[in-house]
Amino acid sequence: MNVSRINPTSPHHTDQHYHFFFADIAAEASESRAKSVQGTLAVVREDYTICPDTHRNYAAGAYSSGPLSGRHERGVQYFQERFAAALGL
Repeated sequence: MNVSRINPTSPHHTDQHYHFFFADIAAEASESRAKSVQGTLAVVREDYTICPDTHRNYAAGAYSSGPLSGRHERGVQYFQERFAAALGL
């Protein structure tokens, strides 16, 4: 499993955080884990192309940093709301 976050912290800087979790940590599975990480990072690099737009919006005052982008992460927000509701939060 992978959890990643790209967070613009200023008009000219973005923090990236990646966390990878594997059920199989045996040495024999190391190649499989490496392929999984590389595949995920390839997708993240593609997603990263939205960052220049985000930085422009941040500089213009149209975006403020936070855990989710209302425009680009509605699905994530929906999932988190449903999950919280299921937990009674």
